[in-house]
Amino acid sequence: MPQAKYIFQQKDRKLAKKIFTHGLNATAYVLLSLQDAGEMFWEGLPDCYPGFKLMKQMAGAGRYKNYKPKKKTVTASLSRLKTQGLIVKDPVKKVYFLTPQGKKLTAYIKDRYEILKSSWDKKIRVVVFDIPERKKCFRRWLTQELSLMQFERLQDSVYVGKWPLPESFYKELAENGIEDCVFIFTAGEIGQQDKILKLFEQ
Repeated sequence: MPQAKYIFQQKDRKLAKKIFTHGLNATAYVLLSLQDAGEMFWEGLPDCYPGFKLMKQMAGAGRYKNYKPKKKTVTASLSRLKTQGLIVKDPVKKVYFLTPQGKKLTAYIKDRYEILKSSWDKKIRVVVFDIPERKKCFRRWLTQELSLMQFERLQDSVYVGKWPLPESFYKELAENGIEDCVFIFTAGEIGQQDKILKLFEQ
């Protein structure tokens, strides 16, 4: 996996995990506003919370409950995101747009969040992988992705989780050339299920 791509994916996971754990912050607020507002975000933002559907759901979690970023904080986030290459500004219309990289990041977060906020269907997902040594760089990517989706390690190269994995995950398996090394099962009933469920309580 190219180093630049791996670093970008690490940033994706870091921001996504922060949102899933603590709720909405100013950076996520801006990115998701751009996405839900048709990829535009006007400079003259009101201080009140705009009430976009996805952000309402996210803002109800953790220490960011009822989060309402101030205009100064949002402005600083806009500047930071622009420097990171996630948004660009039209100097004439004074409008911000998501860059292709920004679109990819917001899609990555939303794709996974929509799954994790859904009710558990009482099925267990089992992921078994056997990645050859020449592709070992993908092992860390795989385990980090599984961890983000709240999968727990059952034993070496075997992870279990409650929620299905997003379609984009399967696409990346293929892009990384390891789809034949990863096996994913969905089980309605599984031996020692009580023991497995305790893994998610730790």
